[in-house]
Amino acid sequence: MLLILSSLQTFSGNAFAQSLLSDLAWLEQNIEVTDETETGTSVKREPAGQKTPLLPSDLLSAPTTLIETESAQTESSFLNVSTPSLTPPIPTLPSIKAEEDDTIFSGSFFSKLFPWFSANDQESSNNSANNAAGEKETFDTQPEWADTEFSGVFMLVAEIERLLISNPDAARERYLEIEYQLEVEERTRLKVQLLYQLNEWSSAELLAEAFLSERQQSPLTPIIFYYLNKALQSQNKALSQNLVLRELTAKTLEPNLRSDYLHMLSDEALLQGDLFTAIQYRLDELSNVETAKMADPEQLLRLLKEVQFVEELHNISINFPNLTWLQEQIPSLKLKLLVKQKRYREVLELVDQRLDLARVSADLEQIELLEQMQSNFTTALNLNPRRIGVILPLSSSSAKVAGLAQETLNGLWLALRANEKTALNENISDNTTSPKNEISGDLLLTDNVITNPQLKKTAGPWELVVRDSHLNPAKTKSAVRELVEKERVIAVIGPLARKTSEAAAEEAERLRVPLISLSLTAGIPELGDYIFRNNQSWKQEVQELLDYAVSELQACRFLILYAKTREGRQKMRLFWDATVLKGCEVVAVEGFKNEGQKSLVNEFDTFTGKIQRISAKENSILKELKEKEVPIHNFDAVFVAVGSGGVKNLRLIFPYSAVYKMEKAAFLGDSGWNDAALPFAPGLRGVKKPVFVDSFFPQAKTPAMQQLLRLHERILYRHQNYLGPTPYTAYAYDTLMILMKLLKEERNQSHRELRNALANMDVFQGVTGNLRFDKKGEVQREMQLLTLRRGRIKLLNE
Repeated sequence: MLLILSSLQTFSGNAFAQSLLSDLAWLEQNIEVTDETETGTSVKREPAGQKTPLLPSDLLSAPTTLIETESAQTESSFLNVSTPSLTPPIPTLPSIKAEEDDTIFSGSFFSKLFPWFSANDQESSNNSANNAAGEKETFDTQPEWADTEFSGVFMLVAEIERLLISNPDAARERYLEIEYQLEVEERTRLKVQLLYQLNEWSSAELLAEAFLSERQQSPLTPIIFYYLNKALQSQNKALSQNLVLRELTAKTLEPNLRSDYLHMLSDEALLQGDLFTAIQYRLDELSNVETAKMADPEQLLRLLKEVQFVEELHNISINFPNLTWLQEQIPSLKLKLLVKQKRYREVLELVDQRLDLARVSADLEQIELLEQMQSNFTTALNLNPRRIGVILPLSSSSAKVAGLAQETLNGLWLALRANEKTALNENISDNTTSPKNEISGDLLLTDNVITNPQLKKTAGPWELVVRDSHLNPAKTKSAVRELVEKERVIAVIGPLARKTSEAAAEEAERLRVPLISLSLTAGIPELGDYIFRNNQSWKQEVQELLDYAVSELQACRFLILYAKTREGRQKMRLFWDATVLKGCEVVAVEGFKNEGQKSLVNEFDTFTGKIQRISAKENSILKELKEKEVPIHNFDAVFVAVGSGGVKNLRLIFPYSAVYKMEKAAFLGDSGWNDAALPFAPGLRGVKKPVFVDSFFPQAKTPAMQQLLRLHERILYRHQNYLGPTPYTAYAYDTLMILMKLLKEERNQSHRELRNALANMDVFQGVTGNLRFDKKGEVQREMQLLTLRRGRIKLLNE
């Protein structure tokens, strides 16, 4: 039977010590074993502060058999027992050694072990032991009495547990009454609790550690471990670091104690400077249904306010996604922290998110508050809703790229003029362009500043801040940061090239600033929610053309002839894939060089089957019959993808249509056919009513196109070799017109609101047709089907 610090059990008048008491060496080192008045000999305690290692088996030993009697031992021999080795014994339950019948411990001995022990307790204990045999016989013959006694013991245990906190002394008295009727583990639990409540923390610690060393699998382990840590905490000692028992205790303790234990762990982590872990323990308590009512939200909120990084708050929020209280607190905490750190851009983004939620729930009071916050932070951010950034490859050494940049700037400039209230206050950084790069008669780029002499006096509120991409992704990202953080632009237009557009999109998405790319790369908008694209859509071109061929021309067998360029190859793949999805067939595919190809005989022989050699006999038969080899026409239409600027290749292709008798086959073309040089291509007579597609058609009679043509001619006509507006001029023009239209509404004058407005805008009637952006940010516009009629490019249905 287990006792906490000492326990005696007497059988036939003999006193037996268990656990600690059976280890005489431990007693000699820690307690004055005999009273000086009885033995004349005293064993002194060790000096204060010195501890003797305690073996687990010394504390938790229990007798396996009852020893009847042994030869008597003298008291002197009892005192001469040698100190056992400190080497841990095999963890078994050792037998208790019987002592001499006349070996009786004094009352002072027990009083030193237990503060409440008295001589009467010893006498009562001895009498109980002497009557053990009789009680056993009675127990066997009177089961009903046993049941009654058993029930009474448990009633007393319950009473002891109630008295532990309110009256520990009374609890001790009740405990002594039933001590010998309790199981070892239950007795240990109660005694550990009593020792703790009686402020005998060191004794509680020793007994708890001994129990846990030998009985970790006991169902009482969690509560013993809990009181061990309570005793350690009361002594200002570090809590036990046994991770296995920590986890077990935190999961299986009854709710009240578990809540207190989590508080202990949280306080410990806080003392160690681990704020994040301290918060985690408190949130574990709050997130559990059984312990939530014991949680202290105010203390938890105080800890959360001490967090210094928004990222940590975000991680805490992710760890407890279903904890409503936490999810309600996190946005406000983030706001305060971001404001404190003057990260107004992120503050504004957070306010925008909360404003969206408030609008969904129709919380008018919250909406009004958040709108005011949005206005205040926009002012603090110094965001200028009339200032728009532009990134273009202004310093490119490529004539083609530089020309596209020039055409784009012209389109932006014309959009400002079309808006009537315009101002171009351009500040290009020191590393942008070479000086004296002429843009137009009135628009000059000199000393890195775009100016308009005629508009300086009447400058309106709109500003375009232009930066050079240098066709370098790293410099492009730097330019985006400068435009957003220094120039405070509301949105960014550009760049043109694929790599710089991807770099700009990544940075703009990080900064949560709307960016409308003018790149031909269709995948740019997939880089983020704030990214849009407005340029040709090759996929839409191909789909529009195929739909017409299948529905109107009843064509379902196609030849594909394409230029071996990036655009030509991509359009070939798109047309092929769309054809298969339509359930139609691609009969043959052939490519040609974009430059330097002089003949397409082999390609057309492949198309028509003439490349297959016939035998001499077959050839002689044809001669006798005066017949010629007839091409095989196993196709309904020919799709020719020449790409931008590829109209010159049509001059090589068209003549073969007559040679190979393809007059009845329909010719389909991409946007590269929409060129003023097309009507002058040789061999065009062999192609009957070609159909091609484009989103930009300068001959369109729409109001937007007519306005652009007038402005373009009035401002740029004086230039030598004047040409009308190009597709890039039109795309840039439409892009800026869209932004200025949306930004005139005050509700759209923040980055997030502008992004939402772009994503949800109604169809915009632009120069390039009716357009909008889809959910991904990709432009969706009405395509124009074109044809040749009387030597001019016309709308097909005109």
